[in-house]
Amino acid sequence: MKTKWITPRTEIETFIPNEYIAACWGVHCFTGLANDYEKRNGYWDNRNVSHTEDHCGNITNQLIIDRNGDNIAEQMIETGTDGLGRLPCTIYTDINYNVERPISSVNIGSTIFWTTTSGSRTWHHQGVVTRITNEYSNASI
Repeated sequence: MKTKWITPRTEIETFIPNEYIAACWGVHCFTGLANDYEKRNGYWDNRNVSHTEDHCGNITNQLIIDRNGDNIAEQMIETGTDGLGRLPCTIYTDINYNVERPISSVNIGSTIFWTTTSGSRTWHHQGVVTRITNEYSNASI
């Protein structure tokens, strides 16, 4: 058997995430106010539609994503849904939840009202958009 000398070389592999997030903001749902809204408007349904601090009350469970880094939000999702998967969020202009608000009009410090839906259940949330820690920015979700 004849062997052949091969010059050693280094190859560098570049990591390319499947979805780049230039900025990521969070929204802490004001769970007490949201639960009051559900009760007053007939959505409570024996706590089947309720808000808790460890789910929608957790600021990292609702993410507003700016993929381009231009400070214009493009998407809002809820991630900590107790087994329901990622839920898209619909944003509204006020607590009446009648008129949709464009996601692009949302920025850090904005007070927003949004809904998430799974099956026949709809949750009505409210909170303020906040920059979350750096550990969540520039991440692939």
